[in-house]
Amino acid sequence: MAKDTFPYSYPVNASRVVDKDERLEISPDAASLKMIAEAYGLDAIGNLTADLRLKPYRKAGLRVTGTVTADITQTCVVSLEPFESVLRIDMDRTFEPHSSKPRKIRDLNDDGEIEIDLEQLDPPDVILDGVLDLGAVLCEELALSLDPFPRKPGVAFEGADGDDDGDEASEETKPSPFAALQALKKSEED
Repeated sequence: MAKDTFPYSYPVNASRVVDKDERLEISPDAASLKMIAEAYGLDAIGNLTADLRLKPYRKAGLRVTGTVTADITQTCVVSLEPFESVLRIDMDRTFEPHSSKPRKIRDLNDDGEIEIDLEQLDPPDVILDGVLDLGAVLCEELALSLDPFPRKPGVAFEGADGDDDGDEASEETKPSPFAALQALKKSEED
């Protein structure tokens, strides 16, 4: 994870978690919350808290588990009104120091295609220079959990034909697109 990519940084020396778990709570300050909100297209972030547990993973890695909660304000894509919501993200990620050994990819059935087991945990992310940036991890988890098309609860999209959510109307009630053009042409002639 590159430092310049994320709006918030909370570096942790990965070697400090050696033989026991460590609990850590991260709450960015107001200026950081503003930068995070701007970076991810949010109107505001009222509160962002990560309650994390750092655990040793393999020889020199870390496993980070916990919960991220955020009080966010977004703009509804339908009504264009701001609305507040609460995100709760359960996190379980692993990190290992950068290895010079390339990761082996196996062809499980000799057909040239790589099969991915969706039940298996993702491969570990990389710890750079012995430092894990938990701020970057927090921002990444938040960004991946945001709805790209947020809707205010109770607001429905009304399509051009008056149908809620833009669902297509049945063929009998659906007006012809040429009928609209015909009406437009007729109004220009008058």
